[in-house]
Amino acid sequence: MKKGNTVYEDRELKKQRDLEKHTVPCPHCKKPVLDHMTECPYCKAKLPRTGYRPLSDEQIKKIRIITYSVGGVLAVLLIILISIFA
Repeated sequence: MKKGNTVYEDRELKKQRDLEKHTVPCPHCKKPVLDHMTECPYCKAKLPRTGYRPLSDEQIKKIRIITYSVGGVLAVLLIILISIFA
């Protein structure tokens, strides 16, 4: 009678299958690397972008401004609500 995998083994197998979907060969050393990497961890060569595009400085600045604005408004509202109901 064949014994089934444990829960931990099933999780590990699923993790390996999910990682295999995102694995591509390095064009320089042919070792497997993840598709979001910008530099090969083995040969340190620069990898071409395949689907992953890091945010530009301008995009980061816009996101930061929006986040700080929304956070500031929420903080002011919280202070007003606390002062009214306290």
